[in-house]
Amino acid sequence: MVEGVVDHLLHVSYDQRTVLRLTAVAGEEESVTAVGKVLFGVRPGEGLRLHGDWVHHPRHGRQFKAEQCERIMPADERAIRIYLGSSMIRGIGPTIASAIVDVFGEETLKVIDSEPQRLLEVYGIGQIRLGRITAAWQEQKAIAEIMVFLQGLQITPALAVKIYTTYADTDDDPMRIVRRTPYRLCRDVHGVGFVNADKIALAVGIPKHSEARLQAALLHELDQAGVSGHCHLPVRLLIARTRQLLTDDDPASAEILDNAILRQALEALRSHGEVVTETLPLPVLEGADALADTEIAMLPRRHHDETQLASHVRRLLASTSVLSDLAPWAERVAALRGPETAGLTDEQHQAILTALTRPLSILTGGPGCGKTHTLRTLVDLADEVNAVVALAAPTGKAAKRLEETCGQATMTVHRLIRPPDGDSLFDHASVLETADLVIIDEASMLDLALTRKLFAALRDGCHLLLVGDTDQLPSVGPGRVLRDLLDVEDIPRTRLTKVFRQHDEGEAIVINAHRILNGEHPLEHPKVFWNRPKPSAESTAERVVELVCELMPKHLGTRPEDIQVLCPGKKTIAGMTDLNLRLQQRLNPPSDDKPQHHHDGAAFRLGDRVQQIRNNPHRGESGVFNGSSGTISAVDTEAHLLTVTFHDGQIATYPFTDLDELVHAYALTVHRSQGSEYPYVIVPMVSKAGKILLQRNLLYTAVTRARYGVVLIGETQAVNDAIANNHTQRRNTALTHRITHDAATGAPPRANTPDGQLAWD
Repeated sequence: MVEGVVDHLLHVSYDQRTVLRLTAVAGEEESVTAVGKVLFGVRPGEGLRLHGDWVHHPRHGRQFKAEQCERIMPADERAIRIYLGSSMIRGIGPTIASAIVDVFGEETLKVIDSEPQRLLEVYGIGQIRLGRITAAWQEQKAIAEIMVFLQGLQITPALAVKIYTTYADTDDDPMRIVRRTPYRLCRDVHGVGFVNADKIALAVGIPKHSEARLQAALLHELDQAGVSGHCHLPVRLLIARTRQLLTDDDPASAEILDNAILRQALEALRSHGEVVTETLPLPVLEGADALADTEIAMLPRRHHDETQLASHVRRLLASTSVLSDLAPWAERVAALRGPETAGLTDEQHQAILTALTRPLSILTGGPGCGKTHTLRTLVDLADEVNAVVALAAPTGKAAKRLEETCGQATMTVHRLIRPPDGDSLFDHASVLETADLVIIDEASMLDLALTRKLFAALRDGCHLLLVGDTDQLPSVGPGRVLRDLLDVEDIPRTRLTKVFRQHDEGEAIVINAHRILNGEHPLEHPKVFWNRPKPSAESTAERVVELVCELMPKHLGTRPEDIQVLCPGKKTIAGMTDLNLRLQQRLNPPSDDKPQHHHDGAAFRLGDRVQQIRNNPHRGESGVFNGSSGTISAVDTEAHLLTVTFHDGQIATYPFTDLDELVHAYALTVHRSQGSEYPYVIVPMVSKAGKILLQRNLLYTAVTRARYGVVLIGETQAVNDAIANNHTQRRNTALTHRITHDAATGAPPRANTPDGQLAWD
């Protein structure tokens, strides 16, 4: 056994294996290196009691391999000084910590807990600071109680903090909720999830086959389906997945937990409005004409989004155009066939005419097919008759690129439908109040929820043009909206197929993108496209760091911040998590002048590149949305606040408890790069990513994110697997059916909900 205080973290690997240095205080004081996954989430300043064995590492020498980890309060003066100086208690920094310990010594924590007024004896502490320290100490005590209760369940301290802060300002006692209704945590606390809530529930004695557990498991599977992009699950599949979840490690339960019991739990959820079930005629297979009546289950918010979006699509298709009286569009577009516009193909003419004469239309095409020239011409035509044009894209970088294309101000789709100065989708400041033509670029990124909000905000008769590349990855969120809309015959669409010549650099990237789409290997180009085979994942990761930090800046004259690493996945060597750790260590190593905060094994440090991974309309002045990237511009360890300056100029502040909204962005997954463009892209390909991630459209999407150059590096077999794998996961959606069915019958299908009431978001 070893007891001590954590001095600092030495390393946290992609698989959560943690190496730290602590000062052992039991017996003779010594510095100890401890290793183990049970240490994941530990922060400097914490007191630990570790159980395990001493081992000898051939390179690093004597280490303590921890098998169990308990949090303890520091006892001696030095340990208390480290504990308080680590900013564990909000309002106490290193200077104040030293001053307090100088006065009270080993009695410091007792004084703070029992006689806080005595802190006024310390120079620099007045009534205001005393109040902050007292409040923070009581908060930390409550968090510590939850941590101690959860520490044997392998639940990270960061989640214990999230649990406390979620309920701290309510009438509910956080510890009471944890003990009595732990499955509430699934719904209320982001990041807890069913697995962690289930550990707590079983630990406090909630029966394995309780109604609460079965219902929480069903909701978890529906929620996880959304993570995979599905809007619904067939009921038979939902039941099967839930049964597997609950019985995989418990064969005895498999005999008791039959489908009938789970159906009863599902019916209870339906009767309470927590799940919607209905029977729809859906395709038997992807792209098949054959339909079969399928009983499906959905979360109410997704059912609402899908049915409402279908209704708004029909409304827009049936509306009277506001552009029709502004100009004789057929003649104007025909006039573009003159010699000065010889660059326009018949497909481009058709796309422009359709966008100006039909309230809803779609323009698709791959890179180099002329979407940019088409959009610029379309906007110019609309401007000539003083039509109000609104341009937007799902991400800030995509919006900026659209602005450069069309020479007109653009914004993100979130800003378009929710202006900064108002809380309503229909705020009077919105350009959508007066827009005649709305153009949305990178429409393949639109998920179900965002598209529903967009369509709901459009006035009758306003024209909407969706522009996208259907060969790219689908949206991160649930749905496959662009593909579903393309399956509706009544929606006009144009696909651009002619590939235009680019400048040398752009041409090589475009040619290779189309080669990948056709199942062919990309060709080497000495200035633009480089293939660099590596024998293993480890050698791939090491070379990626060299390329970013040394070789590409030296030989291409670029900067590391102009190079984006795009990974197929996260949890492997040369995956996003691993490469972020390696690149951060090289590009932004720790130093005394760079404050930082450890959160779930990651150090968020001044100067780090980060990306927002959740929509938060209340963060910053006008909201921060999924995919926004920026740089950490301040870390206040005493106030427990971190500030990010985003690329669009917005500044947002995060309490340390909300850092699960951010990830480091030295390396990103290809999914997280959608809609963005980078000067240079490095794509590490390793077989350990798995065949589910090694797909042709993923590699195609990664390559098309680059403007000037691409480095494809890694295991040859991984590249071969990705190019050969043209299978994409089918997403369960019913949008096409809802649009066409309701249009034909005039009435929506009847959902199985109590009295027609649903818990809409």
